[in-house]
Order: sequence, then structure tokens, then C-alpha cells
Amino acid sequence: MAASYRTLWISDVHLGYRASHAADLLNFLEEVRAERIYLVGDIVDLARLKSRPCFPEAHLAVIAELVRLARRGTEVVYVPGNHDYEFRDMAGRDICGIPVALEATHETVLGRKLLVMHGDVLDGQIRNGTGLEKFGAAAYVMLMEANTIINRVRRSLGQDYFPMMAGIKRRLRGANAYIERFEEVATDHARQRGFDGVVCGHIHRPAIRMIDGCLYLNDGDWVEHRTALAESSDGAMQILNWENDSIRVDAVDGISALAA
Repeated sequence: MAASYRTLWISDVHLGYRASHAADLLNFLEEVRAERIYLVGDIVDLARLKSRPCFPEAHLAVIAELVRLARRGTEVVYVPGNHDYEFRDMAGRDICGIPVALEATHETVLGRKLLVMHGDVLDGQIRNGTGLEKFGAAAYVMLMEANTIINRVRRSLGQDYFPMMAGIKRRLRGANAYIERFEEVATDHARQRGFDGVVCGHIHRPAIRMIDGCLYLNDGDWVEHRTALAESSDGAMQILNWENDSIRVDAVDGISALAA
């Protein structure tokens, strides 16, 4: 029986990029039910499609499933990110019945007002004082290509997925400094605008944290982690991991206390 949630947040799927775990996301969507789904940016990797066109059947199937869900009554909202920023020009309009917005406001069952945004608009404030630029976009792409090949071999041998890229980023001082700075800037941005918390994607690091009284939520991604953020019917916030063809729920940083 499918697990039911009040709200789901999904981002950084990067359809059109072969490192995307589109087939896993499709299976995940078949195992969950939600009243509303926020697509928090980088759903389609338009930049990658321009340089190296690739759009397998599973990638098309994910789009078809999201459209099907919207047509059958699930409230689906699309907030584009930096890899699909061209869709920001369609803010205020629909794509196949899915409204497009630059950002969204979500009120939880507990009455918390959350700002929903991809997060790339904060990049300029975050880069100052960190060393992530030394890592470089080219190195990131190269490592992701290697990660894709390695896990394709592992799958053929019947072995589990190995998140090589996530492990490398955790060990990079510059990357960790950037992520910590991102979390602080994002919560400060939300707090200054009168929100109780913020939901982001962008940095590919799932998290649930309280930072100086402001709730920071990141739904992760479907390239490195295969995660989504969920709000249950009682208001609890959870990170859902797709692992070994099933959902594992991570109760991160005292979810029960946050939901009380």
C-alpha cells in the first residue's frame, strides 16, 4: 500500500542528464501519495540538453507521471531552478496544468509558514569567503560521469548504489563551508521576510535543521542521494530515501520534537 503524505518536495532531478536516477524517481512516485507536490527546481537540465542531448524513456516517463498526477487532482507546483531557469519566464502560467512560480509559500498543518525556493538566487551572497570555486564545475561533471559508470557496473554485478560523489563532497572543506553558508543565508533570508522556515534544493544535501529559530529544510536530489522531503498528516517533516527499491524514512535532527 502506498505511503500517504500531506506534502512532498522534490528537486534536482536533472532530467536530460544521464546521471539522473529518473527510473528510481518513477518507482518512488508509484509508492507514495501526496495532496500536493512542489517541484523545487532543476527538474530538467536544459543546459546539459543543449550540449549533450540525452532524454531516455525513463526521463519522459517521469514528466508524464507528474502531469498525470496533476490531472488526477494532486496539486503540483513547479518552481524552476538555475538549470531550468528558462521556465521562469512562464511564471504565472501553466505547463500541462502545472502552475509555474518563481517561489511559493507553504503553510504546514502546524501553522508554520515556509518559503519554497530553489536557492540559486542566494549564490552571490554565499560564495564570498568559501573555497568551493576551487572545486570547479568541470571537476563536478567529471566525477558525476565516473559515478554513473561505476554504479552502472555495480548494478550489473547485483551490488547496491554507491554515492561516491556525496562522499567526496563531505570530505571537501570548501564544499562543506559552502553548504553551511548556504543554510545560514537561506534561513536568514526567510526570517527577514517573515517566514518560519525555508525549503530549498540546489546544493544536493538533504537536511532538516533549526537555525536560530528558523527551520531549514532541503529535499536533496535525484543525482547523488535519491531523496525527497515529506510532510506527514500530523506535520512531521521527514527525509525520504529511495534505497534498495523501497523508501527509508530518516528522522533527522529531532523530527518528533519539531512536529510537537
